[in-house]
Formats: sequence, C-alpha cells, structure tokens
Amino acid sequence: MTRKRRTQRLRRVDEVLRQVVSDELIVRGDPRLDGVVVTGVEASADVAHAQVFVHLPTNEHRRAKALEALDRVRTSLQARINAEMHLRLTPVLHFVEDQTLERAMRIEQLLSEHRPMVRDEDDA
Repeated sequence: MTRKRRTQRLRRVDEVLRQVVSDELIVRGDPRLDGVVVTGVEASADVAHAQVFVHLPTNEHRRAKALEALDRVRTSLQARINAEMHLRLTPVLHFVEDQTLERAMRIEQLLSEHRPMVRDEDDA
C-alpha cells in the first residue's frame, strides 16, 4: 500500500473542514452553488493544503458556474476555516470533482447490461 494511513488527528481535521465548508456553502445562498455537495476533505499531513471533494450538478453549464463560484469563494472559505479552527496553518483549498457516484452508476449500468437474464421459477 503506497498511501500512508491517516492519523486520527488528520481524520478529525478532515471532518471538521468538511463540515465548515459544507455549512458555509449553504449559508452563502449563492444559486450557482445549488446542487454542490461536499463529499469529503483530505488535508495534507502538514495541513497546508486540503483537497475538497465535491459532487457537482450534471448539467455542463451549471457545473462550470459552480466551479467558478467555488473558485471565487475559496479565500473567504479559508478565512472562515481560520476563524473556526485553531490550526497553525490555514489550509489552501483545492476543489476536486468527486465522480464516485457517476462511476458507480456507470458500473451498475454495465453490469445490468451484461447480467444474464434470470427467469422466475414461476415461469419454468
């Protein structure tokens, strides 16, 4: 396994970061952020950076607007994190599109297309 195990402290930092960012996105009421869901956060070991995984709207136009809005609110989110959390460094946020749900749906679709048809026992 090439990835190091996350410490308990980092997992707590990740969760608090996720909660603060999620709450702030809701409070802002920016319509461009409608449908944006923070699915997770992973801070670097020194907490200088944090990847914020977000599920974005599927519509390309709305997705582009959401990414633009996230980029615009990045510094104010960092300021909110600084005020809320008592960390030595305030992490620089990097928004990453979380495509886990889309991938899971695509896998399910592929499996259902290739799954043999199972007959009901009543039909036999």
